Amino acid sequence: MSEIEKLVNGFELWDERFAPLEALNSPAELQGMLCGRLCGTPLNEADWLRLVSDFMALTDEPDQATTDALLDFLKQTRGQLGGEGFSFVLLLPDDDQSMSERVEALSQWCHGFLSGFGASGAVEQGEVNPDIADTLEDFSAIVQIESDDNDAASAESDFIEVAEYVRMSALTLYQAFHGSDNPAPISPDSGTLH
Repeated sequence: MSEIEKLVNGFELWDERFAPLEALNSPAELQGMLCGRLCGTPLNEADWLRLVSDFMALTDEPDQATTDALLDFLKQTRGQLGGEGFSFVLLLPDDDQSMSERVEALSQWCHGFLSGFGASGAVEQGEVNPDIADTLEDFSAIVQIESDDNDAASAESDFIEVAEYVRMSALTLYQAFHGSDNPAPISPDSGTLH
């Protein structure tokens, strides 16, 4: 992971922010939920802060610095999803963490996305096209993935491929529900992950 991605990503920073609040879910799951929710419905600042408190089952109200950071996180994520996608980075642990931690976080991200997408009401708005249904099924399968630390090189390569698929799929789903003349492809150079 490049230094720029580490600064943009900030998984550990968010983990530290939520630790004193005894957050139930991980930062990865929170970002996934936000992305899923934004695919279906707009989200204002007050609703976002309530959603964070409920989703993370926070024991206390966040301090002002955390609240400001959460509002900025909402704005940045919405902008990254609606942009060209080059700045959108999944909120996952750095590559110096164990593969099992990284795989678990990716699984949590997908679980959060499915939770947020389901809560957004996007499915009730009309028939889901088969490509979108396939992607949601893939996310469900990724939720079940467990790490195999036996072959580190192969595991790293597989993880990067699956994480990139998830990243591009989130962008594609956002574009599918918010319109775009040139939506990103669901899967660059690879099939679905059934």
